[in-house]
Amino acid sequence: MLVSDLVARDPAGATTRYLSVRDQALKIVTTSPEADGLVSETFHPPGMLGVTETGPGAEPDLTIVDLPREPAEVAELIRRSADTCVRGDYELTRHYRQPRFDGDTHTVFVLRDANSDEEAALIRTEGRATLVRPRSGLGDRWLTRIIRDVSTRIAKARGSLVLHSSAFVHDEGAYLVIGDSGAGKSTTSIALARLLPSSGWMGNDRMHLDRNGQGYGVTACPLPLAVNKGTLDVLGVTDFASWPVRAGLPAADSDWDRFHGEDKLKLSSREVAHHLGVRVVPHAPLAGVILPRVDREAGYSFGPADPAHTADVVTRNCFSLDDNLYGEDWLEVPVRHTAAPPSLDAFLEHLTKLPVLRCSVGSAADVASLAADFADRVRR
Repeated sequence: MLVSDLVARDPAGATTRYLSVRDQALKIVTTSPEADGLVSETFHPPGMLGVTETGPGAEPDLTIVDLPREPAEVAELIRRSADTCVRGDYELTRHYRQPRFDGDTHTVFVLRDANSDEEAALIRTEGRATLVRPRSGLGDRWLTRIIRDVSTRIAKARGSLVLHSSAFVHDEGAYLVIGDSGAGKSTTSIALARLLPSSGWMGNDRMHLDRNGQGYGVTACPLPLAVNKGTLDVLGVTDFASWPVRAGLPAADSDWDRFHGEDKLKLSSREVAHHLGVRVVPHAPLAGVILPRVDREAGYSFGPADPAHTADVVTRNCFSLDDNLYGEDWLEVPVRHTAAPPSLDAFLEHLTKLPVLRCSVGSAADVASLAADFADRVRR
């Protein structure tokens, strides 16, 4: 399996689709129906992370080719690269380094998920990234992960402010739910999306904000909604055992049934819409912020957030400079136009004009109270 053969042409019988990322063109080629289905499942509805489906047009800024192979073939590609190229390493995700092999006309990067020993490889040549990976469930996910990585880097280079946040939409305005890990962002955002009329869910864990005239537009990053059973209990959801979710239910020996368990049920945005019955909205104008606390032992509370507390939480959860999902730009993503992100000070100043609320909930009854109090507050 020579590198020159792998990168020379698109594979016969492959599915080819064209994506636009903030007006930059990606060509996606795969011979795997499973990987192609995951791309559709992830970037749903159109506009998630600024990604929309298009047709053939101008020369793509980047072509990404997905080639499933037997594990022995992948291992042989990596071994041959190690013997013939200059060895180095790179930061695949923040603080997670993997080997790379630099040749005269290409570079081979070893891909390994932090939770698995299975190896894949990506060959970078000019204008092209060729993914060579095992035929497996983990292997099928690499194509989506690469597209998300490329799209995120384009968004950040074009000036997006990235916040560690979930979000929901009410009356067509986006409300960021910002907080540290475990604060209850996912629970709060999906609960209000389900309970409030004229509402919807935007996404989980990361939101991209861009200046839009005098305000900000919010775009969702298509990471799965990750919830443990405690979240479903607060939502009053009991029929989850029958859900045919792509990622599967957490294993019987996991800790997902604990209120703050590390193991979680993961739902794509399409599965959120189907199983939890909420509309999914990819982008909306910023309308406000909620700083949550989900704690079964704490009493219910709701009210305006103190500006100093708001600044502390928002600053601590700004991922524009140091996002732990992304390491170095090892794909050298081509970006035609660049812009500086809005300053955090300017964003915090803008928040003084919007509702910024703080809440504590610990039960389904508290969530119902939160929905009623929130609706009353934003009607004023």
